[in-house]
Amino acid sequence: MQQPFKRNFLQHSLAVSAWMLQHEAKGGIDPRSLSMEIQHNGQPVRFYPQFVAEQQGGIGFVPQLQPGVSGFVGWLPYFGKGWEESRDKLAFKRFAQASGLTTPAWSQSLATVKGAFLIKHRHSTLGRAQRGPFAAAPPPAEPPRLTLTEGEYCEQFVFGRLLKAWYWNGVPSVVEATPMPTICGDGISTPRQLITWRLPQGTPWPEVLTNLIQLQGQGADAVLPKGKVIVADYRYLSELNPAMTVDHNIRAEIAGTSLEHQLVQAGALCLNCVPADIRHNVAFTLDGIVDGTGQVHFLEMNCNPQLHPAFYTPMLDVLFATTPTTKH
Repeated sequence: MQQPFKRNFLQHSLAVSAWMLQHEAKGGIDPRSLSMEIQHNGQPVRFYPQFVAEQQGGIGFVPQLQPGVSGFVGWLPYFGKGWEESRDKLAFKRFAQASGLTTPAWSQSLATVKGAFLIKHRHSTLGRAQRGPFAAAPPPAEPPRLTLTEGEYCEQFVFGRLLKAWYWNGVPSVVEATPMPTICGDGISTPRQLITWRLPQGTPWPEVLTNLIQLQGQGADAVLPKGKVIVADYRYLSELNPAMTVDHNIRAEIAGTSLEHQLVQAGALCLNCVPADIRHNVAFTLDGIVDGTGQVHFLEMNCNPQLHPAFYTPMLDVLFATTPTTKH
């Protein structure tokens, strides 16, 4: 099985090592904590690690080595910066709407939902507590037999490319925009079979995929007609998303495009969410969906994110005031 690309300690080390060799920087890693120090131009900077840990209810990110750690998600030159819009999805949505950024329609009332929708929790992370997608019944039919618990809300479901953009000081430094994975019917197999064959052995069936298949007019356990293509997953943290195991950074390829323009504008606006006293030298990510017209629908903002190995070059260039080796 392929090693997750962005959680591979060696990929992060390789990226940092390449920058240090090019700039003749010095430094080292403390084996007790995996904290790192880099010295360049007479300036030392300490970097703090973050790890993936297997926890009850799924994975989480932790700042130290501990039992249950299963991956590495990067070094940052600080620990624990956070702000309201990065902790509360509805706070981010309100900010996006007030700032003119496109975000999927949302509601805290099932009765007002129109079209396909997901149920999310405003404080969940890493896709936890997510349900759907569901098809809203058109009036005057009854709404779906669902209830929202405290903190849950409904969000318009949008098909498109899975977007994640990494920002350093509000500037987009790494960008992924991968198509939602699909399956193609062979006239013999069911969607459940076609998807299960692509999942690591022993992976439990994600029930949200049953809803997704139904939304597309198919049944998880009914034969998918030959040549019929349907979306197999909509989640970024999916075993089917190729960006989990392979580098899918398209930052250079989108230069001068509408997508770059939207991401640059969003980063400049969202940097204002960060309190002024912690705004200098800060990393965050924006998640979204790029629809068929190229419009980005921004979903959420994350502080202390899992880093992409390509993030180190623009971050280190700024921290040590070097001349960037590539255009960002």
